[in-house]
Amino acid sequence: MPEFISVDEALESILARVPTTGAERIQLGDALGRRLAAPVEAPWNSPRFDNSAMDGFALRFDDLDELPATLEITGVSAAGHPSSQALGDGEAFRISTGAAIPSGADTVVPRELCSADSLKVTINERPRRGRGANIRRTGTYLKAGQPALSEGTRLGGAEIGLLASFGKPIVLTHCRPRVAVISTGDELVELGQRPGSGQIVNSNAYMLEALLRAHGALPRVYPIAADRREIIESTYRRAIDECDLVLSTGGVSVGDHDHVGSVVDELAGSMTFWKVRLKPGKPLAFGTADAGRRPVPLIGLPGNPGAGFVAFHLFLRPALAVAQGADAASAPLPLTEATLTGSARGSRGRRTYLAGQITPTGDGLSFRAAPHQSSGNPALFSGINALGIVEEGRGTLQEGARIPVHLL
Repeated sequence: MPEFISVDEALESILARVPTTGAERIQLGDALGRRLAAPVEAPWNSPRFDNSAMDGFALRFDDLDELPATLEITGVSAAGHPSSQALGDGEAFRISTGAAIPSGADTVVPRELCSADSLKVTINERPRRGRGANIRRTGTYLKAGQPALSEGTRLGGAEIGLLASFGKPIVLTHCRPRVAVISTGDELVELGQRPGSGQIVNSNAYMLEALLRAHGALPRVYPIAADRREIIESTYRRAIDECDLVLSTGGVSVGDHDHVGSVVDELAGSMTFWKVRLKPGKPLAFGTADAGRRPVPLIGLPGNPGAGFVAFHLFLRPALAVAQGADAASAPLPLTEATLTGSARGSRGRRTYLAGQITPTGDGLSFRAAPHQSSGNPALFSGINALGIVEEGRGTLQEGARIPVHLL
């Protein structure tokens, strides 16, 4: 096992060992944020029939050879109420947006290009696109049997709307992964307890629980595990039996009371890695336990809240996406580039991630690092929307430098 690995090597190693969850059928109304467990094909053409893209008059384009052209209004086609009557030469139908194109018509002229009374319409100007203008043809968007959504697609409002347009009340999605959250440390107390001398409130558990829920997991928070190896090991063993992934916080460094590394090493039959060239968050234990027929990834995060927050977004977010069917290549955080406002300082020998704000400017994007970039600062990541990246060995970056940025 290498003592130190890069952030990219750590992420690649984790994603290669995260198993995909099973599948379940759920109501479409409950599918927001879930990922498809199978591709979806269009069950019918979209549009299902030729229809009008706007309010106006359906007619034959050949009747517009001479302008202005006055045509007799002989019918109406309204949305949901198609006309069975055919349109003839010198005739026009009133038509509304989304209404079926009547037989014989090949063009729709918008209302604003016409003047009309109850019996006749005068066309004063041809539509720019000529014959066929303002008609949405059958199957233009999707043809019956054409792939519409691929496996692993995360279902947002647009995707759910598309599935609803297919008339699908039930959708097959990957199960939400069950993720254990284990907090270790004698210094921790629960909410509602007043911290004593040298104690702190167990905020990491609530932060991680919220982040897990936001990214599709079903978190299970375990009672605080005291800094005794037998307690940490028994908690881990229980979590392995009950969950798909085990996430712990604290106790992962090299102190006399840090037992997570040795527990993960034993339960995994040897850790995959232990330390990452990363700031904040150098100590990071990872291994995979064998729980019968299923592997269970074990991830030990540092106890500092800033380090835990960064590690979650760099490693856990992509892992949760892969567990729910996403392709590993598309799972990492989105990456862009911005112009640095103010200065930023890196760390010798480690890639540094800076909490900050990215904002649009006239020239693109700018990034400003937040003050007090300490991994122990619980307020550091409140309100930020990006992680600025200073690569190993770059030292201090001055204002105006270009800096890679992960969007959160």
